[in-house]
Amino acid sequence: MANVAVDVAMESTSQEILEMCKIIRTMVTDVEKFDWKSFWSNMATGELFSTKFYNYEKSTNPAGEKINNSKGLVAKPSTDKVKNQDDFASRNAFSYIDCNFIVTDSGDKIPIAIKDGNGFHNTGKADVAIMTPPTYWGKEEFDEYYIIHFSDTPHPEVGCTIPTPWTNENLEYGMVTKYYAGLIDGIAYSSSGNAVYNFVSAQSANDELKKKGAGYVGSGSERTAYLLCMLWIKYATKNSQKIFVGNTNNNHQYKVAETGEKVNYVVITTAQANDFYVGETVSIGTPGENDNIDRGQTNMNAIARNVRITAIEPITETLNSRVYVEKSDMTITETTYISSMPLHSGTTDEVLGADGYIANDGKHAYRLGGIEDGIGAYFISMNELWNKTDGSTVDYYIRPKGVDWSPTASGWTKVATADLIDTNDAWIGEINIDLVSGVVWLGKVGTGDSVGAGDRIYKGGTGTGWREALLRGFLWSGGGAGLCFANLGSGVSGTSWYFAFCI
Repeated sequence: MANVAVDVAMESTSQEILEMCKIIRTMVTDVEKFDWKSFWSNMATGELFSTKFYNYEKSTNPAGEKINNSKGLVAKPSTDKVKNQDDFASRNAFSYIDCNFIVTDSGDKIPIAIKDGNGFHNTGKADVAIMTPPTYWGKEEFDEYYIIHFSDTPHPEVGCTIPTPWTNENLEYGMVTKYYAGLIDGIAYSSSGNAVYNFVSAQSANDELKKKGAGYVGSGSERTAYLLCMLWIKYATKNSQKIFVGNTNNNHQYKVAETGEKVNYVVITTAQANDFYVGETVSIGTPGENDNIDRGQTNMNAIARNVRITAIEPITETLNSRVYVEKSDMTITETTYISSMPLHSGTTDEVLGADGYIANDGKHAYRLGGIEDGIGAYFISMNELWNKTDGSTVDYYIRPKGVDWSPTASGWTKVATADLIDTNDAWIGEINIDLVSGVVWLGKVGTGDSVGAGDRIYKGGTGTGWREALLRGFLWSGGGAGLCFANLGSGVSGTSWYFAFCI
């Protein structure tokens, strides 16, 4: 990078940080050559944001206590109509700039355009991320509690010295992919407005990423770590669904009430239509053999696959409604079904803050720290593989930078070995996290969705072998979904309609 001088002579106040971020968007003409290292260094305030949590054995309450510079700060998710209070958004450690990026052959994410600047695209053939300042975190552990620390400056006095997993130590900024990937002309892009690229596995997603270049490995544990950090610090809770439900209570499949030729809608009862909303993603098709209505059956997506609802209109003097979709000339038969599906990317674009949702009703995605999640599909963590060495023992591996993909993690780094106690699926009370990589695994078993982390772990029964890392939950995971959710039941090449990934 060129050594472009950055003049940010200013006091490190929250308002000035906000104003400087606005100015930089219009001032930078060559984003790739701009000296981001100096820019972020001059923006650093050194504030230490911390949350104190009790160990699960001491208290099952997921709520923590904000301390240090977090004390007294309020964060409340916004909607598309109301921008709520977010005291953290104006602090440098939580600031970000939307950008387009490429990945070099060596694996570095490089910004090539920034929002409100020349050449930035939020839609189409572009990959979108948030660029953050370099940040650090740490965990102080005591007999009955622990403290999570987060800052834009190392604080060795409390052990807050580990670069966050999304921070590139050499380039000295962070990058987190904003959207789930969708296909455009046969290539995967993480931009807004795309039908999610589902029916995918860790193995096949890696094949797709290779089409973009040697350095593309996809998003992984760093994205999960970023979301968890935002949750823990801004909202002081271990339980993500206490704040962000996501698209996790939205399993709707209905047979049509009328047939039709060359139509762009289906007719179902108005009561059923009320379960859908404009902008939601659906598929339309017919059952396979034995009336199988599983969304993974080709027939169930054959008429329209992953299309958005454009309008819902009651039919006068009937109990039915027309549900219009982004597909014309459809032939609707007596056996046709409409099914809810994982959402398109960009459904949170109209949210007025860094965090929020259109609705927190179990049918919508959410935004946290500027990135979109909870779309109704499992997140395949692309830099992780898990090896069940027996029914209840799992080795967690991370893919080092510059190391080739391997379905058996050959050449990868083992982060941890976890004892899952038994083969029974369980609630998660507490997680363990490797602060260097962001890899998460079961710490303590819980008792439900309202205590501790409150998410489910599906252990994959007595099966053994290599597993793709499936996180978050999907359409009908309900209270078991969340940022700590994990499913160890699928092999590396396991493919499903509710699996998805990010560039």
